[in-house]
Amino acid sequence: MSDIQKLINNKKNNKFHSSKEINFIVKSYLNNKINSDDMTLWLNAIFDNSMNIDETVSYTSSIIKSGKKITFNNLDGYVIDKHSTGGIGDKVSLILGPILAACGCYVPMVVGRHLGHTGGTLDKLESIRGYNGLIGIDSFKKNVKNIGISIIGQTDEICPADRKIYALRDKTNTIASLPLICGSIMSKKISEGIEGLVLDIKYGNGAFLESKEEGVKLGKLLSLIGSKFDVNVKYLGTNMNQPLGNFAGLSCEIIESINCLKGKGTDDLMEVVFDLGQAACALAKINNAKEKMLNVISSGKAYEVFEKMVYEHGGDISNINCNYTDNIDIKAAESGKLQFINTKKIGEAVNFINELNGNKDNNAGAEFFKKSSDKINKGDVILRLFSNNMDNLRFAEKLAYESFTIN
Repeated sequence: MSDIQKLINNKKNNKFHSSKEINFIVKSYLNNKINSDDMTLWLNAIFDNSMNIDETVSYTSSIIKSGKKITFNNLDGYVIDKHSTGGIGDKVSLILGPILAACGCYVPMVVGRHLGHTGGTLDKLESIRGYNGLIGIDSFKKNVKNIGISIIGQTDEICPADRKIYALRDKTNTIASLPLICGSIMSKKISEGIEGLVLDIKYGNGAFLESKEEGVKLGKLLSLIGSKFDVNVKYLGTNMNQPLGNFAGLSCEIIESINCLKGKGTDDLMEVVFDLGQAACALAKINNAKEKMLNVISSGKAYEVFEKMVYEHGGDISNINCNYTDNIDIKAAESGKLQFINTKKIGEAVNFINELNGNKDNNAGAEFFKKSSDKINKGDVILRLFSNNMDNLRFAEKLAYESFTIN
């Protein structure tokens, strides 16, 4: 029996891993000394039997050590990041990051691609023509210093072990494991060289975590891990029992984010942005946070930061659009009160139509016209699916109709 098989059996029997054993697993998988089949068995064992706090800290540390840890020197502001556990239509990072930078913070942000039913911030940014989210650490640090923010994906330099494990978790349905979630989130954030972190813990039928209680448990665990690495963490919970904002997709979410930065955001979306922003400003010791955030939006400073960041990443937002050839309206079959009961289905539908012949269809997505508890009449359009492939839309249509009920 190999070493990894022994460790898998130990975890199946609820035995604890030492830090040395966890480091062996992470390092060996990264270096192809453990194959995907054995790693899947280990992930399943963790999914079923969890890890204690010491194991989770060791796992996080091993992921960090697989790459480089960034340090920032001689900055005249607080270094902070924001992270969300994911939800349908969640483009808060794209809005809040530039706002915080315009308020005087420095925001180094390492983001992921879509995982399970949720969209990925990097995928959305890459829908901007030319945007390079995989720049080197030196360019990343330069952008943070000069602009106040830089948003990149995981490269070979930052937590490469997490990138590899993250992809396997997505394929093997081992996403919703608190220790694995914590290790994935905190390793990237700690590697950024931040002083503070605000967390948006999503819960509900459109999130990985179903209940608010699970969200609190995760928030506490993430905060505890942060403290072990000298990062101050604040967490808030967001109800994701329905989509956030008016759009879900790729280019359409970038356009909505730009509108928010220009003062034209929806109430539900901006409420989350301002709540998290105030938590971030509290960590940074910035007073009158809400007023300052409103000022940088109304003055155009927040959008200017976003525009500069996109430019420095090679992107061109001068002609960004969301042109599509086909759409299907999802309509109410009867009158009554709308209730989204399985928002994940919308995420699955959007992810499905975002693929076109093996490539991303940046112009595909969904637009939402109604919210839960709205009174609607028979024939009202609840949401619209759009893309450049009608066959994809017809399949996604079935998923969309399964996402809500009318009482």
